[in-house]
Amino acid sequence: MKRIVVLCALLSLATGVQAAPAETFSALANNFSAEALIDVDGRLRVAPNGARLQRLSADRWLRMQGEGTPQQWFDDAGTLLREDPGYIEYGERFALPGQPADQPLWQAFLMDAEGVRRGHAVVDALGQARWPALQEGQWQPLAVPDRVLWNANAGPLRFFDMAGHEVMAMDEHAWQWVAGPFPGRPVYVFCGARDSATCQVQDERGKVLFVDDIDALLPVSDGGWWLRQRDLWRRVDARGRSLDAARYQQGGLYPRFRQYGGSAGRRDWPGEVTRYATGSEQDTPERGWLLADGHFQAVPTQDRRYRRDYCGGRWWIGDADRSGPPQAVTDAVAAVFDAPDEAMRQAPPWRVRPADGSRHAAVLDCAGRTLFAPSNLVDLDAVGGGVLGTLAGERSPRLWWNGGTAHTVPAGLAIDDDHVAPPLLLLWDHVAGQNRLYNLDSGKIVGRAFSGVEHLDARRLVFHRDGQQGLMLADGSEPLAQTFLEVLPWGEDRIWTRRYLEDGGEELTLLDADYHVLMRRRLLFTGVTLETTWRGAVQGQAVTRVNLGTMQLVDGPYFVQQWLDRNGQVLVSDISCPAPGDEVLAGGAGVLLGKGWRVDSTPRQPCRLPDALMPVLRGGDVTPAVR
Repeated sequence: MKRIVVLCALLSLATGVQAAPAETFSALANNFSAEALIDVDGRLRVAPNGARLQRLSADRWLRMQGEGTPQQWFDDAGTLLREDPGYIEYGERFALPGQPADQPLWQAFLMDAEGVRRGHAVVDALGQARWPALQEGQWQPLAVPDRVLWNANAGPLRFFDMAGHEVMAMDEHAWQWVAGPFPGRPVYVFCGARDSATCQVQDERGKVLFVDDIDALLPVSDGGWWLRQRDLWRRVDARGRSLDAARYQQGGLYPRFRQYGGSAGRRDWPGEVTRYATGSEQDTPERGWLLADGHFQAVPTQDRRYRRDYCGGRWWIGDADRSGPPQAVTDAVAAVFDAPDEAMRQAPPWRVRPADGSRHAAVLDCAGRTLFAPSNLVDLDAVGGGVLGTLAGERSPRLWWNGGTAHTVPAGLAIDDDHVAPPLLLLWDHVAGQNRLYNLDSGKIVGRAFSGVEHLDARRLVFHRDGQQGLMLADGSEPLAQTFLEVLPWGEDRIWTRRYLEDGGEELTLLDADYHVLMRRRLLFTGVTLETTWRGAVQGQAVTRVNLGTMQLVDGPYFVQQWLDRNGQVLVSDISCPAPGDEVLAGGAGVLLGKGWRVDSTPRQPCRLPDALMPVLRGGDVTPAVR
């Protein structure tokens, strides 16, 4: 591994006032095979040392082992927070229920400084073990917030508390883990490996609370339980004694399904069950749900199929055919449903009802009230925050409803459902074979036709026309005509453009929000990438990386890439120099050059940068002398 020396020193001034967190990015230097950590002002925070740099979480970076350097942890300011002479390999996130987002944990494999395998542990963003390294097994989070499991490849199951102390162990050769621990109740269910009908419910001190034939157990808020044997649930008290004769049948479990492990999270609760009031099959069956308070809640539509829907921040139950309005689900019932996913939470507070033989297509609110149902529509399709509608006798959508107002675009055009950014819609003209831009605010088509779209947001469109790109605004004006190889919006107030030059090469230009030129350079080749920057947990794009390609100089090829700030000024240059006899590939030493600092990949034999290259590194043009 290459030794690397930093030829500059970074000074930290103690002012007594807490500095604002740095906004940083990692720059992968081509011939270093490693990243540097640099802030958006061009200051070197962590120099590359031949080892990879990995962002773990907000304000935490890990640099892997380098030659003569241990693993190291840094914050965004480049402050060294910790070193470890051993080896830690971060694995998957260790997701504990209720774990704060700013305190993430990971599965990790550990070795000591001598290379001896320590095993698997759970570590934080500084590589400190939350639960100890153990051999031959893996740590598993449970659905309760105060217990974790060490599941050994061979040996007992071992349960630990949040302080890292083992609270219980059970031999899996003798006992099968069925359930537990439960939220607020450190109780477990184990069934005999040989005599499976003998199951015991016990606490962490080894005290057996009761014995029964148990296939699943769920806690009830009064201290009792819902107990399942085969496919029948029943209510029992804290000692396992039945409280009534009612039985609740869960489908899909015949002849037998025994729960394994788990910890009575929402996913452990059965879906719909069928109640038999006296436990006899002669009873009138009643469909419903088992609740965490020990009660049974009947389904409101006993004689019909129903659907569940999460809408407007709560669960609803309604007829599967939407023949009647849905009913809001009580909090007690919602507590045993699966938690809504992010897509459900972000969905708008209305639903599309398709047309059928007796009803028009309609948009309904969460309670089933009609919001929008014109009789001339044959189809409605929810897209983003609105609805596309297809008129009778047509095949493509021509109507847009935004939750309050309907807009119909001119006949012969169709709304492209992949490019909807209100107030702008992309339209397709079937006859002309071209695209048009429609502005909902002005209620009309704006601008000239074009052949394709590269980018569309609520303010502007990057379009294709005659094989080139241009920029069109919401009013149809074109501040940038179709003369560019690429038009790349950079946030709200910056735009990159690239265009070919007649005598070869490219012109790279950075424009502000008023299309004034902030930077213009003539280059041999440009590849433009918006780089991810971080200020704590906030992600941004405050830096652009520009690939300048390989330039042929008198002494060989030089490959250059640069990182530029929001005004197009060079923050950092990465230069790959030629190796001896190298005529094509810049495979020699590397140089990372910043404002007042320089890092060489081979400090004992540093690359001498030719004078002809220096203007380019300072942000100038690529002249014929360096092509």
